[in-house]
Amino acid sequence: MTETILAQEKTRRSLEKAASLLSYLLLVMFAVTFLLPLYWMVSGSFKLQSVTMAIPPEFFPSNPTLENWTRLFTGPWPVWRWVLNSVIVSMLTVILVLLVSSMTGYGFAKKKFPGSNLLFFILLLTMFLPNQVMLIPLFLLVRSLHLTATTLGTYFAMAMPMIPSPFGIFLVKQFCASLPDELFDAARIDGASEWRIYTDIVLPLIKPAMAALAIFTFNQSWNYFMWHMVLAADKFQYTVPVGVSIISRTPAFGKMITDIGLTMAGGSFGAFFMIAFFIAFQQYFIRGITFGAVKG
Repeated sequence: MTETILAQEKTRRSLEKAASLLSYLLLVMFAVTFLLPLYWMVSGSFKLQSVTMAIPPEFFPSNPTLENWTRLFTGPWPVWRWVLNSVIVSMLTVILVLLVSSMTGYGFAKKKFPGSNLLFFILLLTMFLPNQVMLIPLFLLVRSLHLTATTLGTYFAMAMPMIPSPFGIFLVKQFCASLPDELFDAARIDGASEWRIYTDIVLPLIKPAMAALAIFTFNQSWNYFMWHMVLAADKFQYTVPVGVSIISRTPAFGKMITDIGLTMAGGSFGAFFMIAFFIAFQQYFIRGITFGAVKG
């Protein structure tokens, strides 16, 4: 009997080790699959146009060159102004989204009022609307408010579509719903105002959710190509994605062709800032998306 139990335990441990090994192998395969496009973009930035179009393609550059990067920074384009525009628009978007989402999510989670569930359901339905549907109404609204008359107004107009974030409100609501009501009741008994409760209790406790939302919002705003392209009046108002799309098109033989090497260099340069922002907040990211940090 004892030998049978020991044999079963040994078999169970062997199966657990095999399952663990298989899980690691699958994770490695998924990681390589997701990193492959990024590697291809970075490696392509060190290839000449003739090499990028070669068949079969070169997985490792045989003759790497810095020509694409040199043209990117020495050409007649205000690349660093594009970076500044993208940083300002993305950070402005992050700040406004965090402010609106934290207040609205807290309100939906802890403030019950007639029609709150229906209103929240309608809010979630807006997540299914594609950005193209809202493009014309938003443009008419921006034009009627004369926001693009100044550079600061243009920055705000570029951030406007993302400020009412249904995903952000949902994320914060789920976090706030897990907070005990007794905590807020005790604060009110002690005479704390609603603003004091929001700033001193809610915001510190939902910090992981706010960090995760900041990462999502920054990346989405940085890559919000279509809306930024519509609003940018000249090359000094371009963001990085819009600028890269413009400089990658060069005339040749009477038609426009895509300069792949220069595009890869511009894309790699733009991706650097998104990766840096993620690394800066990575300690909160997993905690934020798993909804468990507030109970620690």
